[in-house]
Amino acid sequence: MGLGDKDIVALSGGHILKHSSFEGPWTTNPLIFDNSYFYGDKEGLIQLPSDKALLEDPVFRPLVEKYAADEDAFFADYAKAHLQLSEIGFAED
Repeated sequence: MGLGDKDIVALSGGHILKHSSFEGPWTTNPLIFDNSYFYGDKEGLIQLPSDKALLEDPVFRPLVEKYAADEDAFFADYAKAHLQLSEIGFAED
């Protein structure tokens, strides 16, 4: 689909905005869009195997650490990745 590693990690931080069949939050304040998905205590929060893999993967982990430390970088990369994802399959006539 043309998404790179940075896009995948940035979009993962958008869990708090998506609807799913899972009950419970991915962050302590799921109504606020911020970088808290990437840091902090995960006790009592939803963590899928794909969420845990972000910290275990040697390519993804530095991106997680970057977004945990720099919310502006997360916002910028998320916006680009979200736009790219939204435009998949769209063809201009």
